[in-house]
Amino acid sequence: MDLQGKSAIITGGGTGLGRSISLQLAREGVNLAINYSRSVEDAEKTAEEARELGVKAFAIKADVSVPESAENLVLEAAKALGGLDLLINNAGTTKFSSFRDLGSLEVNDFLDLFKTNAMSIFSTARAAEKIMKKQGWGHIINTLSISGLVPIGSSMAYAVSKAAGVHLTKCLAVALAPEIKVNAVAPGLLLTRWSSGYSEEVIAKSKKKARLHKTTDLEECASMYIGIAKNDSITGQIITVDAGLTV
Repeated sequence: MDLQGKSAIITGGGTGLGRSISLQLAREGVNLAINYSRSVEDAEKTAEEARELGVKAFAIKADVSVPESAENLVLEAAKALGGLDLLINNAGTTKFSSFRDLGSLEVNDFLDLFKTNAMSIFSTARAAEKIMKKQGWGHIINTLSISGLVPIGSSMAYAVSKAAGVHLTKCLAVALAPEIKVNAVAPGLLLTRWSSGYSEEVIAKSKKKARLHKTTDLEECASMYIGIAKNDSITGQIITVDAGLTV
């Protein structure tokens, strides 16, 4: 798919990986709705930088962990953009907790993470379906994690929520085909604001374990979304970008 002139929504699009994806899409000529829940200044700055690249871009607030809010985000943003070709579900949250300390997690921790990291994908996809099916095409790309593929990461609750996202991506690919493609990217450790929850020791161990002896490069990871978005022969796939950490 040629991305020039297309329209996209990126949840959690103002910071970290979402910001990099947003700006790379802008360089491809994609008009953007950059969603945020709390980081308004970051989202507004990212939108401004995207506009400087010659595209239409604006920040839009919504808590995607709330189904009604997530669905309204898609409908309102698509209306403002004049359509919707690409939906990137990048919003996520976690609670840092040792896998070995089961007492550090409560039932609500699992529920809260599941709402943002998995159910928000379903909510936004359900709203996007109404638009994309009518126009006869569309692409949804979800940000997951290698924690959803192997038992590692910031907490057991996070890993389980991302594992749900893995299967949900495949289920949506079946449900929305052939008009809508649904894929996902599973990054390894990215050195963003998120990674401040990890100690230097944990980061060093991650680099040593990775076959490429480094953390996942932010811009290289973001570029995978561009490649997937342009590909019309892929759906239901989870693409791992982790510097060889899970090999």
